[in-house]
Amino acid sequence: MTDLVTLTRENHTAVITFNRPEHMNALNKEMIIKLGEITQLIKKDSFIRIVVLRGLGEAFMAGTDLQEVSKQLNTGTAEMMYLIRQFNAAMLMLREMDKIVLACVHGLVAGQGMSLMLSADLILASETTRFTLGYSNIATSPVGGITTQLSRLVGNKKAIELLIMSEMFDAQTALSLGLVNWVVLHDELSEKMRRIVEHVIHGPTLAYAQTKLLINSAWQNKLSSQLELEADSFVKTINSKDFKTAVNAFINKRQPEFEGR
Repeated sequence: MTDLVTLTRENHTAVITFNRPEHMNALNKEMIIKLGEITQLIKKDSFIRIVVLRGLGEAFMAGTDLQEVSKQLNTGTAEMMYLIRQFNAAMLMLREMDKIVLACVHGLVAGQGMSLMLSADLILASETTRFTLGYSNIATSPVGGITTQLSRLVGNKKAIELLIMSEMFDAQTALSLGLVNWVVLHDELSEKMRRIVEHVIHGPTLAYAQTKLLINSAWQNKLSSQLELEADSFVKTINSKDFKTAVNAFINKRQPEFEGR
């Protein structure tokens, strides 16, 4: 049987691909469990510097597989709670791992696909991408940490609007709302993704990891706590080989060549 979520690792890059194109990569039980296993592997892999999320076929991810859910409606809530917690755990690992996560999206991004997309640190979208939160259309509340991520990005009122109305919006709207970082022509998606990956894998990995940690902690810390955390992170980075490389390159007026350590 073909894996519905695949992992490839090469040149400090891990690519997680959702491989259920005939169902627009709608998320089912097998995919959730596999995603959890893969994110655990990547989190422990010190060789990996960037993680790419992408979907095969016509969509990044069309939300939840309602056909599968319909078969479980009369089986109680225990199985559903288990799957939600597995999905949430995978979202948390993507948010907290010391690697940059890039979501490369196209086609349709809906429901849990939006939760997954917003778990990434950086988001690249094809100009033809359509987005919808979608949860209210199937009479559910959101999962995957999207209430935190969305409200931080667009504010509470806009987050409630997007979740309650569940209207479809395009890539330029997503860009204007701050939900994605870049919008490019569909034919340029792969090349732009390659350039972002190259930038990250040849950059100061420790500095990137500490920056991600600081951004993620900024919303929950008091300023005094955040300042102390920034000081700790700064000291860690200036003790790295990459910092010494950067200083020497600056003094000698040349571009630094970072090694990620």
